[in-house]
Amino acid sequence: MKSQKRRNIVFLCMACLLILVTIISSGCSAFGSKKEIPIPEVQKDVYVYDQDDIIDDETEQKLNKLLIQLESKTTAEVAVITTQSLLNMEIEDYSYKVANTLGIGKAKEDNGVLLLISRNDTKVRLEIGKGLEGCLNDSKCGRILDDYFVPYREKDEYSEGTYQTIQAVASVIAKEYNTTLDGIEKDYDQEIKDNESKQGQTLLWIIIIIVIIIIVVVFCDLKFFDGALISALGSSSSSGGGGFGGGFGGGGFGGGGASR
Repeated sequence: MKSQKRRNIVFLCMACLLILVTIISSGCSAFGSKKEIPIPEVQKDVYVYDQDDIIDDETEQKLNKLLIQLESKTTAEVAVITTQSLLNMEIEDYSYKVANTLGIGKAKEDNGVLLLISRNDTKVRLEIGKGLEGCLNDSKCGRILDDYFVPYREKDEYSEGTYQTIQAVASVIAKEYNTTLDGIEKDYDQEIKDNESKQGQTLLWIIIIIVIIIIVVVFCDLKFFDGALISALGSSSSSGGGGFGGGFGGGGFGGGGASR
């Protein structure tokens, strides 16, 4: 009787162990596939890989034509990739891996750009190669996305948002290489600079107003204290710190860019 009971316990333990191993194995395999990023197969003279089918055919053709011309005149390579999911990854990690795996840009110049779009995650990123971080710094990339992508994304107009964003990026790169591109609708580079200037002026006025308010408040408060306390406050404030403040060419990426 005891022997039969012991066998039943051993059998039950083995069954539980087998179930546990199965669950762990399936979980690990699911985790591995979950993190496996789909890398598009690169084709000659193709710079747009619309894996989520959010860009219409006419816009795709116009973008490819522009980016072929850009690569021919500057050697810079700009790719557009849409994805159905970021696989629960941060878009910065996802785009960094895709850009470096594909090697967008020329190897010696690192002059590649990736525009990565995930509609389901409501995320977009401009990943900039090391060689273009001077003309396409993080601030300018953020300005481009804010002005030319985000407003169209809010209206679910991904084709137009992608088109305007790439026009802006291509315009900046062309200016950096002292060349011009056919099909650029306006001087995006100058427009971006003007918008940055306006933003800077607005920020300056905000700082000035805050400083004036602080001075007025401090001055009014000091009127209620005697000279000794005023002197003490003055010495302490003067000692304090602070203030206001086919195939791609094998290019590399260092994490520069912007996400929205």
